[in-house]
Order: sequence, then C-alpha cells, then structure tokens
Amino acid sequence: MEQHHLTAGGHGLAAYSWGRFDGEAPVIVMMHGGLDCTSTWKDLPESIARESGLAVLSYDRWGYGGSDPYVGRRERSYRFEESGPVFAEVLRHFGIRQAVIFGHSDGGAMGILAAAAHPDVVRGVCACSPTVALDLPMVRAMASARRAFEHGGLREKLARHHGDRTDAMFWAWYEPWADEAAIEWSMAAQVAEVRCPVAALFGQDDDYGWRASARLLVEHGRMPLEVTAIPGVGHDPQHRARASVLGALDRVLRTAATQP
Repeated sequence: MEQHHLTAGGHGLAAYSWGRFDGEAPVIVMMHGGLDCTSTWKDLPESIARESGLAVLSYDRWGYGGSDPYVGRRERSYRFEESGPVFAEVLRHFGIRQAVIFGHSDGGAMGILAAAAHPDVVRGVCACSPTVALDLPMVRAMASARRAFEHGGLREKLARHHGDRTDAMFWAWYEPWADEAAIEWSMAAQVAEVRCPVAALFGQDDDYGWRASARLLVEHGRMPLEVTAIPGVGHDPQHRARASVLGALDRVLRTAATQP
C-alpha cells in the first residue's frame, strides 16, 4: 500500500493505492460510505487488487479519516459535488483515464452519479447498499443511528477511524438525511443517463432499507444492470458476503471490457 496526499474540492484529502497506475489499464476506485473511510474497508482493497489484477485507489472524502476536517453544514447536493467536480480532480491528480468504481452506501450512490457525470472515464460500477432513493422508514432509521452515536458506543467506534473529526463527520452525514423532506430527493434522472454496467448488491436485513433503491434502479436504469438482494446480510455485504460481491465486481469488469 502507498499513501498519498492531494487537494480536491479545495480540501486536503488522504488517499491510498494498491498496485501501479500505468495510465492505460482501468483503476478500481473505491468510494466509502457516509460514516466510513479507507480503514473501514479493512483488507478489501488488497483482495480486490489481488483478484482483479488491477490497481486500486481509495481516498477519504473531505471530513473523513485522514482528510481535512469538515466545517459547516452539508446539504444533500454534496453527492453531486463529490461525484462530479471533486471526483474529476481526484482522477486528474492520479492520471486515471479509465475507472471502475467500487462503492458502499453513500459512496455506492456517488459511484453511480459519477458514471453519469463522467461517461468517458467510468467504465463500470459495483455498488454495495447504494442509497439511490429514500423512503420514510429509511429516514426514520436515522434516529437509531443518532441514538447509537449519542448513547450506544458508535461515537467511540467511529473515533478509531476518524479521530477528532468524528463529531463533525457524523452530524454532516446525519442532518441531510434525517429530514423527512429527504424522501423527495431523487437520482432517477442521473440513473437513466448511465450506460456503463452496474451491479448493485443489497442485504435483505439492511436496517436502512433497500427496496426503494433497488426499485429506482430497475425502473429507471438503461444500463447493463444486475441487482442482487442477499438474505441474512445487513448494510455491509462487502464484508458479510464478500464472495458474492467479488463475483459481481468480476462480472462488471468483464462486461466493461466488451463495451465500446
């Protein structure tokens, strides 16, 4: 693993790579979830690099892990900013001309948005629990996350990965999606624009729900699409159902290789 520092979106970001970028072969870019960072992937980047034979890049978004602390209040539009101009700066910094995105939760949704925003670069997306649509039960489930953070030990668990950034990181994630008005937010138009292959994997026991997101992908997706709901798995299929996830990523890579 090699560690990097870069500036994107006007903020210092920490990034980590496995393998060598040669400017030609696709790079698998990992986009973490709303409470995560590179370290919460555990050994998954290494496994992906080993199984795929491709270089892997993971970066901590603004406010997460080793990147600059978040300041201010985050609006729901941050997903478009992170997947659009910020992601473009990350790609330019590393000279990446072709990317396959592996994302989780918030990062899975942003991976799909990035495919719409950068169709000439993003060749495929493998997304675990991508929250591309919200319903009322999901919004209300945010209250459980708040209780766990304030009273259930979640703050201490997150602090092992985010240090003194933890409180600002949590509230910047929580506030945009805890409002019932969030159910009106939609990625339908962007999903319809994506043409590269997409695999979306959901856990059927996901506390945040998954049916609204799966439904939106099926109803609006025009790309080669694979949607899988895995029984007995929650919000983290990348850890709980790794074989299924790596198999889906391999199919995305093979399909991407046949696309013009």
